[in-house]
Amino acid sequence: MSGLESLMAIIMDATLLPDYSPSMPAPDYSSMPLPGEHCIQRTPREILYEHGNVSFSYQENGMSLLLRGCREEEGAPVFGYCSTVRGEFEPTDREKIVSIVAKLEGHIFIKEGTRVSSTLLLSEQHTLWEMDDAEILCPSVLPLLIHFPANYWDKENERHIRLPPSYSITRPRHAGVIYTLSILLRKKRGSLFCLKTARDLSMNVRLQYKPRVRPPRPAPIYFSSLKQCPDEWQEEIWSINSDALHSNGSLFMGKCYFFLPSVRVFLMSETIPFHLSFCGSISCLRSPEEDDGGEFFDGPIHVFLVRQTTVRGKHSKAVQEEILGRGSLIVGDGAIPDKVPSQDTVCMSWDGELRCEMSLSCSPFSTPVLEVKDYIVLSLVNPLRPMKMMEADVHYAIPVRLVTHPWVDRS
Repeated sequence: MSGLESLMAIIMDATLLPDYSPSMPAPDYSSMPLPGEHCIQRTPREILYEHGNVSFSYQENGMSLLLRGCREEEGAPVFGYCSTVRGEFEPTDREKIVSIVAKLEGHIFIKEGTRVSSTLLLSEQHTLWEMDDAEILCPSVLPLLIHFPANYWDKENERHIRLPPSYSITRPRHAGVIYTLSILLRKKRGSLFCLKTARDLSMNVRLQYKPRVRPPRPAPIYFSSLKQCPDEWQEEIWSINSDALHSNGSLFMGKCYFFLPSVRVFLMSETIPFHLSFCGSISCLRSPEEDDGGEFFDGPIHVFLVRQTTVRGKHSKAVQEEILGRGSLIVGDGAIPDKVPSQDTVCMSWDGELRCEMSLSCSPFSTPVLEVKDYIVLSLVNPLRPMKMMEADVHYAIPVRLVTHPWVDRS
């Protein structure tokens, strides 16, 4: 018997095989913490879009258009991120129709004086029906299905940019982001000797594109959580060296330490907590109108929430800034003694809150011709002036985002 045959005989002999015990059952897995455990952070599952359950009906020139599965805001159909425009179209004069095309278009319009410039964002076209035989009649009801893309192609800079939401402003210039659904009917032409020739028809519907933007995680509520969760807070340091506040030419010198939630994305209606510390000479903390015995500032640093809108035309640029809210400060434990030499350095701390007090229609977005940004602005002057008109050493801007919808735990 060869060696291979001997090996096969051993393998086939069940008495020579080792004993196998049954496997242990697999442990139970759960996303919920067990007793004594704590959840550190959850990452929600990404949801590309959310469907609505509202229908809109339009009629024009004997034609009918029904849009399904959309949201409603102010009586208009609203579609979200990467959503689909669904519905049905009922044409008229079906025996004369050659083709029916649905077109979804988006433009940015900017008015400069008497001129109106247009930037094409998207042009999605879909043929609903086309005649390929003279004997075939156009159906009475045609399904409609066309998609909003996530991005559009910027030809000038050769890059993809996130599709901006529907938007309309009158300041600093008249501008708007407009999306339109068009149904185009091409009909048979009459004979050469026919006085009445059939004309092409179209049906246009204005759509609202408003993607739901949410914070990636919730913001902390109190600054006291810094020691337990330091990664939830971000520190911004502003070194101040300005002579703008004192008429005698003396310098306003100090350092501002500003703590804000590190997520930096907030619901428009939520309160933003922050902590502010200022360290500088005692003279910087006194009113500039008074001598060294004057009253202390209630707060040498003023905190604002600002939305900046930039409109770029072919030959000029216009910027509009709107104050959305003002921060309220609560003096901390670090009080200043009554008698302190003016050359000494002291520190004061404040806990504070900031909240958007204006109604906003969309989250910030950026395109080459129209841009909307949000900032938390620290300023030495009050009331706040436009940032482009202020000296660079009297304000400090921190980019943030105000979004339309709250954080949701989808884990």
